[in-house]
Amino acid sequence: MPFARFRFLSVMPVLGLLILSAGPARAQGTAGAYCLQIPPGARAEGMGRSFSAISDDAFAPWWNPGGLAFIDGQHAALMHTKLVPDLADDVYFEYLSYAQHLSGWGGIAATITYLSYGQSQATDGGQGDLGTFSSWEIAPSVALGTSLGDNLGLGANLKYVHLDLAPALSSTSNQAGKGSTFAVDLGALYRIPGAPVNLALVLQNLGPDIALVDEDQADPLPRTLRLGGAWQVVSQDVHSLIVAFDVDKLLLSDEGGAPPDTNFTPTWFDENEVLLNGGVEYSYNKLVSLRAGYIFDDPGEIKDFTFGLGVAYRALSFDYASIPQFEELDRVSKFSLSVRF
Repeated sequence: MPFARFRFLSVMPVLGLLILSAGPARAQGTAGAYCLQIPPGARAEGMGRSFSAISDDAFAPWWNPGGLAFIDGQHAALMHTKLVPDLADDVYFEYLSYAQHLSGWGGIAATITYLSYGQSQATDGGQGDLGTFSSWEIAPSVALGTSLGDNLGLGANLKYVHLDLAPALSSTSNQAGKGSTFAVDLGALYRIPGAPVNLALVLQNLGPDIALVDEDQADPLPRTLRLGGAWQVVSQDVHSLIVAFDVDKLLLSDEGGAPPDTNFTPTWFDENEVLLNGGVEYSYNKLVSLRAGYIFDDPGEIKDFTFGLGVAYRALSFDYASIPQFEELDRVSKFSLSVRF
């Protein structure tokens, strides 16, 4: 049984569901490791995925590790999301993170990202039933952010990425849909002196391509450039209002069936690979937060609003977000729980 045939017949339909649920222009290229492409944190999602210039909690390693430079205390966060609940109940995403202030350095964090594709039916070339198997991806990481002066934070998030998409079910081949690689995120967060404005610059998923069968079939990681800004319009004991934006640029292209272009500069001028995200957050008495945003993703066919709600009680925070997906899929609800020590 040729592995490639088995892989595409049995696994790719499930991957296709996830690509559509991920939505961003990332899905338009050939990037692998989809677990790296799903944004964590219902707070950020509710704000239209515009969070790189905020990054003040345990989700900072994903959005902007430079934000860890200014983190205070200890933070832990958990997110669990069914990505396509209207199509598959066993396709879900989990993100677990712990971050804390490190005296004299800034902040450190450890995270685990897990993506389940659920179970698939295995068949041979003659459509014989070989049972079921589970497909999944995992990416643990460690991150560090440190400050240069009072206003500039720099950070890095080092990740180990492992994909286990299909077993070697052939008695004549030991090839399986498994692969591993390393990646790093680099981030900077700048707080403009004398103004309630933050600016962000992030490079995500820089690292070697990931191969599941052999190096000739390796897929590039979803390398992304992100620019962001956040303005604290109102900052009072009772009322708080934040306006934020993110511009994401996938640093890959796959036009006309050509191999992906990993030269960063040319792809910046291709509007088909740019995402525009914006959002607002209003908080009352640091207890209740209302959020709204907008995702403009033309190639991913997502042009719609996001909505979110946050409730905080003492050290605990619960966040909810309603997120649009590819136009043929229903909106998805995302939940996350955070605690500050």
